[in-house]
Amino acid sequence: MKKLIFLGLISFVLAAIWLMPLVVLAPHIGKVTNKLSLKNPSGTIWNGEVNQLNIDNNYLGKVNWEVDPLQSLKTLSLKTKFNIKSKDINAFGVAGINIDKSLIIHNTQFDINASYVNTLQNKAKLSGTFNGFIKNAAIKKDVVPQIDAIVNWQDGALDSPIKLTEGDYRAVITPETGDLNIKLSSKEAPIELNGDIKLQKDWIFTTNLITKSSNAGLMAMMKFAGKPQTDGSIAIKQKGDLKPFIGIN
Repeated sequence: MKKLIFLGLISFVLAAIWLMPLVVLAPHIGKVTNKLSLKNPSGTIWNGEVNQLNIDNNYLGKVNWEVDPLQSLKTLSLKTKFNIKSKDINAFGVAGINIDKSLIIHNTQFDINASYVNTLQNKAKLSGTFNGFIKNAAIKKDVVPQIDAIVNWQDGALDSPIKLTEGDYRAVITPETGDLNIKLSSKEAPIELNGDIKLQKDWIFTTNLITKSSNAGLMAMMKFAGKPQTDGSIAIKQKGDLKPFIGIN
């Protein structure tokens, strides 16, 4: 009898939190973590919306979501249908958290302006748009992500660190038993690009790329990275360790 009363009390508390208006919870979320900011929230944790979501001071835009209880129970992970909309980001699909704290993403379409990507890094100044479809992805800290997706960079161009005029590029990303394979190609671009990059589970990468360009300056630059071929292309085959660049010992 005591166990039933205890379980009933726990269920009541969880249900009360789950269905509590988000406007009541939002200020407390900010106290728990300063990486998450919700503005003008409505609805509940179960089914809610915010007019402005910021994660780690990065503005995402208007977001609404609805927890999928059946899929969550079926997979023992929190599965949530979401929709993000702003002037730079449009995305919708399913995301959630696994028991091992990895971020999971399913059946998600996205369209991101390159100007937003520029706010996340200062290594390159990009233009164009990134769009594509993520069939499945599992992302966990310090572990090579497992991603099954197609990413397009349309009208992609660089202003720095080198000058690269507009072109279309594609990356087909597939997981391979802990490793990751990225097949690259281009279309109507200043650089003809074909080949792949393999990222092993120990963060060692290898490149097997064939590149070519009618731009003499680009060709000279690519010759430093690879070996000229008899057909005028450049074969870039390199190997390296990404751990020092991403802060993994």
